Amino acid sequence: MRRVIEVAVGLVLVVMAGCGGDGSIQSGQAPRVEVSDGTNPISQNGTVNVTANLPTRFTVSNTGTGPLEIRDITLTSVPEGAFYLSSLPTPSAAEPIRVYPDDFDHEFTVTFTPTGAAVGANARVTITTNKTIDGYETFVFNISPEVATPRLLVQPKVVDFETVGENASSTKSVALLNTGAAELVITGFYLSGSPGYSLDMGGQAFPVSAATASTGITFDTPLTIAAGASNHLDITYAASGPEPAEGAVVLLTNDPSAPGGTTIEMYANVAGPCIQVSPTRVDFGGKLVGQQATINVQIQSCGDRALTISDVSLTDDGFGAFGITAIALGTLPVELEPGQTLYLPVTYLPAAVSPIGVGGSPEGDEGLLRIVSNAYITNYDVELSGFGTDGSCPTANITIAEGEEVIPQTTLHLNSTGSTATNGAITGWEWSVVQPSGSASVFLPSPFVQNPTFEANVVGEYIFRLKVYDALGTASCEEATKTVYVTSPEAIHVELLWTTPGDVDETDTGFTAFGESVGSDVDLHFLHPSAVSAWNPAGWFDSRYDCYWSNIAPNWGGAGATDDPSLDRDDTDGAGPENLNLAFPENGKTYRVGVHYWDDWGYGISFATIRVYIYGQLRMQWANVQLLNYDMWDVATITWPAGAVTKVGGNSPQITSNYPVPFF
Repeated sequence: MRRVIEVAVGLVLVVMAGCGGDGSIQSGQAPRVEVSDGTNPISQNGTVNVTANLPTRFTVSNTGTGPLEIRDITLTSVPEGAFYLSSLPTPSAAEPIRVYPDDFDHEFTVTFTPTGAAVGANARVTITTNKTIDGYETFVFNISPEVATPRLLVQPKVVDFETVGENASSTKSVALLNTGAAELVITGFYLSGSPGYSLDMGGQAFPVSAATASTGITFDTPLTIAAGASNHLDITYAASGPEPAEGAVVLLTNDPSAPGGTTIEMYANVAGPCIQVSPTRVDFGGKLVGQQATINVQIQSCGDRALTISDVSLTDDGFGAFGITAIALGTLPVELEPGQTLYLPVTYLPAAVSPIGVGGSPEGDEGLLRIVSNAYITNYDVELSGFGTDGSCPTANITIAEGEEVIPQTTLHLNSTGSTATNGAITGWEWSVVQPSGSASVFLPSPFVQNPTFEANVVGEYIFRLKVYDALGTASCEEATKTVYVTSPEAIHVELLWTTPGDVDETDTGFTAFGESVGSDVDLHFLHPSAVSAWNPAGWFDSRYDCYWSNIAPNWGGAGATDDPSLDRDDTDGAGPENLNLAFPENGKTYRVGVHYWDDWGYGISFATIRVYIYGQLRMQWANVQLLNYDMWDVATITWPAGAVTKVGGNSPQITSNYPVPFF
């Protein structure tokens, strides 16, 4: 049982008394006294600092084998009255407080109250006991007041904006409390992370920039907060996309407990509802007049919180040509748990044969479906199209198994089996594609088969077109189109592409019969700041900290692979791309991007292009930089968590000719 009382004397001492036993010490057993101020043990004649006006708690423990008798606890204060203690019960030789091994400890508090006469104040505590195993009967330690210092407490330390919708912003306040005994001085700050974050402090707004993340901001006039007082700052996040957004503020102050600054973390759109609609554009193609066609639109909850669909409507029904079967969704609003899917039937009934336009294609019907939900995109619009036909020409149709949004290096399986004809079967196919700049992918095995494949390697938009022919050789009235978006969800995605004028066919692959590559070999390098090399101070080709073709998945940072980069595509025979991804970069690190011309294989000069994406957003493109065989181009730095991408050398490429490389 533990009891505490307060006695108003010049020194206040609190002692917790253990119960049980008669206090006798058995032969061969001896106590050992241990005193601590919480978790820190105090040595004999040691010194402890205490904070003014706050009770400091001390604990007396017995780590020996016999009972410990506390017979007296005294405190000597200089000046008198500056230190106080409280004690219950007050131990004496006649009525000692007994502490048994592995039993209750005993606690007391000492309070320092500074006064004008308390300069140089100190105290001495003496604990008198029975003889311990160390041969002592007194335990003595000293107390000194802490020097008055500021203490910054931020509330909250983690600011969660939750879901911030499209074209919306959210502002949250953070309280700055000075819990110390001296004035707090805020001299500046660092602000890093997503470019959507901004900080309002002292009446001035600061958006995230390369300067706020790397060199920081120093106030012309520091902000001050008196002891015991408070202030606040405002943090705003303006959404630029649905991707997760992280950020951090580091406040630089004179708080001695935080010499590196006090950090506030920010998060937005890292969790919440998400809507995924497929197809994103409903194209019925050509349909016979008077016959209704139906396509099911898939609505999926892709977030980690429930998706609430509050309304589904046709904002444009194409003069009655399009319709929806909203009853298939049930009674609105309807809630979809994460991963749950619903299907909305959309119908098309052409009333007349569509006229042929100037370009030779039918001028069909158009409509717009709107899905209203609590996702980032509140109003999700789906375009509808179709045209009426009398069946005189075949209708092309494209489906893609992988969907309309994929990551780089995805092999797309294009399918035309939904194409129809009234004059026999479909007997011919003609595929084409408009692909992002730098992409050199081709249809396999050819663009003239029913269901080819296509490797989408470069970030951007791919527009696939299909023309079909019936048994009479009649071409489809209109080409079918399908758009696929290649995006990288990784925090950092780097692409290397190149063109070599001396290579007349940059789409061919492999080696000649003589073992020579059929194209030039240019390589992407991604360097960790820890890269070192005795023969190469720049760090390129470091065996651990350079991610390139000979080290495609290095082990960086902590345990596990989440903070490790990977070279996901290495191209050795022309054009590229070579792609590198890093999901979770290390905070406080600056990475480097480089390009090395490994071997021109006799094809001569190449022109390299580097693109750097941060969470799927293009942050830097440096196009058509001329490289000669064995050149090393130091391209750019990427500072994290700001995501700032900076060209090395400004707009003047930093290229080292005949760069020395190790032997493999």
